[in-house]
Amino acid sequence: MKISVARLSGFWVLMFFSVAWGQIQNRANDLPAKVFTLQKAIDYALKRSFNVKSLGLSLESARQTLMARKGAFKTNAQLSLNLPNLNEQLLSVEVANGLPAYNTRGTLRYSGLLNINQPLPTNGVFTLSAQLYQQDVSTFLANTESELKRRDFLTSVGLRFSQPLFTINTLKLGYEEANLNYERTSGRIKRTELDVVFQVTDAFYNFYRATRELEIAREELKQQQEAYDLASKKYAAGLIPEVEALQTEVDLAQSQNRVFSAETAIRRQEDIFKQTIGMPLSEHVAVETTVEYKPVKIDLNKALQYGLANRSEIKELEIERRLQEINVKKVAARSEFKAELTAYYDLTGVSDASLPHNTGPAELFRSSLEDLRKRPKNKGVVFSVTMPLWDSGVNRAEVAAADAQLDQVKLQLENEKMTIEREIKDVVARVREAESRLAVLEKSQKVAERSYQISLARFDNGDITTQELALDRDRLTQARMAYLQAYIDYQIALADLKRKTLFDFENNRSLVE
Repeated sequence: MKISVARLSGFWVLMFFSVAWGQIQNRANDLPAKVFTLQKAIDYALKRSFNVKSLGLSLESARQTLMARKGAFKTNAQLSLNLPNLNEQLLSVEVANGLPAYNTRGTLRYSGLLNINQPLPTNGVFTLSAQLYQQDVSTFLANTESELKRRDFLTSVGLRFSQPLFTINTLKLGYEEANLNYERTSGRIKRTELDVVFQVTDAFYNFYRATRELEIAREELKQQQEAYDLASKKYAAGLIPEVEALQTEVDLAQSQNRVFSAETAIRRQEDIFKQTIGMPLSEHVAVETTVEYKPVKIDLNKALQYGLANRSEIKELEIERRLQEINVKKVAARSEFKAELTAYYDLTGVSDASLPHNTGPAELFRSSLEDLRKRPKNKGVVFSVTMPLWDSGVNRAEVAAADAQLDQVKLQLENEKMTIEREIKDVVARVREAESRLAVLEKSQKVAERSYQISLARFDNGDITTQELALDRDRLTQARMAYLQAYIDYQIALADLKRKTLFDFENNRSLVE
């Protein structure tokens, strides 16, 4: 008896394309693959992740803003110079009982003003100022066609003080806002890092699953090839009917088809993995598949405690609540009674107006200092009060709107706490479920492997048919796939637990310390 020629022809055509495709893939993968472990992939991605880099820049911006707010409490100085300030213009001069006369007036000034400011924690400021200027003044008299000239020199040193009263301290509130924004951005950095770790873990294990599925498919093909060879020999010896030999041929073709599908899937998952970690798609990579299952003890109460204490979502909402409280104060202050106290004391001297026009700057400066010592000191105090009377309810409505926003943030905070608690309970349940499945499926896989070996020996002895052997082989494949899926679910759930609690239960350490 002989197997159908048409079926054999179809089988060998399929085998030919299989070999040809394998050769194409081998040429494409001639370059050595860069093998990644999970930790290596995470480290690689954290250095190249767009989100981490972007938030890193945001953190630097917040840090610089905070430094600027701190600098607002420190001494600062400004220097203004006019080198020179020249002005010439025609002036109309009214003449009593006559027509106006037109004179030309010109000024040439060189001046410098130095202000040294010392902000106060009370939102006030002390300012020490010093001013020097030399001014040449000239006037052309049209009626007499003559020109008058004079050179003046002014020296002034003074101290000024300003202090707002009965109002909010905008300096301190600005510093607090900057500090809160910096804390919020820092929290987002940590959350983004954990999100990247989870995304890489998910892509890594999906790639790992595709790798294992290809290994399982090839092992199944090898087993089916052995079964086919054995069935062909038995059929040639007249020990089994033709239909059983044909069935092994069909099973072999199906196994080959599963290998094709697995090869396509692994290429797709490889590209997804490379994109996730930030590697060019032209690179050839692989993942370490010798990963062992290690049970992890998880305390639900501890998970809830760490999650509620450290989740950045809660901290961000707490910061947002405080920012809204500051905003309410600022809005209310727009219509509050407020006052300001200002005072000044300065010494000013002007050079002698009778000095010749060509007198040098040094002589003019000495003259101004002599006048400064003689001239009465300039001083003054002002206490100003601003009292709102009526704004048609505008500010009251603005405060009510700010209060509503504050209440909304408080509600979001309470709801977020409930959400986080629910998420942690859910992920702990998923970890435990996957762990239980692993314990059962590991035994099931060992039993399926032993059962297939026994069935293969019985088929060799002629005790069972090819269909019965195929059933045991399918059970083995399904057991391997089920164990693989449970293992992937377990690893993904552990990564998700780490992200949602900020605690590494595998190594028993906090991720925020």
